[in-house]
Amino acid sequence: MASIRYSEVIKSSGKRSLQNLGKRIRKLHQNYDAQIRKAKSKAKLRQIYLKHRKDHQKLLQQHLKEEGTTIKRLGKVLEKG
Repeated sequence: MASIRYSEVIKSSGKRSLQNLGKRIRKLHQNYDAQIRKAKSKAKLRQIYLKHRKDHQKLLQQHLKEEGTTIKRLGKVLEKG
């Protein structure tokens, strides 16, 4: 019985978060590419890169937080089973 709940937890959060992550990364890079094309100086390029890097780090932290939540849910399922 625990294996059924286990697979439900993975399916419910894993696929959604992965698809959502892909969409967010694509959008992030589309904006980044558009800004790069418009840049007129090295300073502006550096500024764009630093913002892009910060956005990537923020996205990674959100993703890891979602995965941590999934692990906690799985732990509860295993404790019950």
